[in-house]
Amino acid sequence: MAILAGVSTSAFADPSIADLKANLLKNMPGLTIDSLKASSVPGLYEMVSGPDVAYVTADGVHMIQGTLYNVATRKNLTEQSLSVSRAKLMQQIDSASLMVYPAVGKEKHSITVFTDPSCGYCRALHGEIPKLNELGITVKYALYARNGNGTLTGRQLTEVLCSNDPKAELTKFFAASTRDVKGAECRKADGLERIARIAPQVGLKGTPHIVTDKGLAFSGYQPPQELLRTLQGS
Repeated sequence: MAILAGVSTSAFADPSIADLKANLLKNMPGLTIDSLKASSVPGLYEMVSGPDVAYVTADGVHMIQGTLYNVATRKNLTEQSLSVSRAKLMQQIDSASLMVYPAVGKEKHSITVFTDPSCGYCRALHGEIPKLNELGITVKYALYARNGNGTLTGRQLTEVLCSNDPKAELTKFFAASTRDVKGAECRKADGLERIARIAPQVGLKGTPHIVTDKGLAFSGYQPPQELLRTLQGS
């Protein structure tokens, strides 16, 4: 399980939950529990630890990792809990490190896209931003170097954030992802490290990776109308 920040003791006011937490920590040293509560299944408790959700028995002896569905309502209960966790994590990203392309007219949806100039599908999505904005979707870029911030792409992203016109500079790197950089350093670029830490915690396995303001997350390129339908169904 992922290790993140600690949990307030008030979340475990129920004595049975407090005992369960103690047993889990005893048997899994180093585990950090972000949330622990009774699930909708009698006898099972839902535990959230960073980007992971597991279900444990009341005595803390048995654990199940997987997806819990409500068959009658066809709702993914695990995803609902993960969405809450992701939305909280996304709030840790410094807004100064994000590049915002606002919706045209009334905003219908807002998404954060982890993007990388060396990624072909990221380039495809970048070319669709005007259409997404026209559909009422605000796009916020979280610049993410897939191979690390010390790579050429990482240095490019630093130069983007430190430039006088970040959007224009980023578009140049999308058009020529192997173009070298002159070198740059600024406070805005400090946020790249935090973005890199948060990315895997919100489910990133490849770019582009999209996280909505509600915490829904999915990877890969979708044409504008298809992406809109995905957002409408979330």
